[in-house]
Amino acid sequence: MKSAWFGKALLLSTVVVSLYACKDKTQSTTLEPAMKAGKGGMATMRVVAENSGINVDSGMVYIKYNTSVTPVDGKYDDSAKIKYVDNTAMAIFTELKTGNYFFAAKGWDIIRSQTVYGTRPYTIQTEAKTGTSYLVLQTTKQ
Repeated sequence: MKSAWFGKALLLSTVVVSLYACKDKTQSTTLEPAMKAGKGGMATMRVVAENSGINVDSGMVYIKYNTSVTPVDGKYDDSAKIKYVDNTAMAIFTELKTGNYFFAAKGWDIIRSQTVYGTRPYTIQTEAKTGTSYLVLQTTKQ
């Protein structure tokens, strides 16, 4: 009698563990692709670097995909030169997907004659996946 009870309890616990394991795998694979940042999308990002209210008119903006923090190795996935577009100095990144990005800007403040640097995370949301987003990235003296 004791062995029959033990066998049924073992079978029941095996079924419960199996169902729980399958549920977790299904959820994780469903959520990951929705926020995979990087190239291949239809979003455009315009980044304006600013130092104390004045646009930085020369320098570079760097972008790292799928993160909201500074890359540990200091390597970025892409970069764009700051140039004038519609009378505003900015860097433009095109063909981006929805997801998390981390931006860094390094440039020259001509008014104060100093090198400036700044960083900021940004998330392109689903509603902006085919449009243009604007980011003002604050910099400080490096």
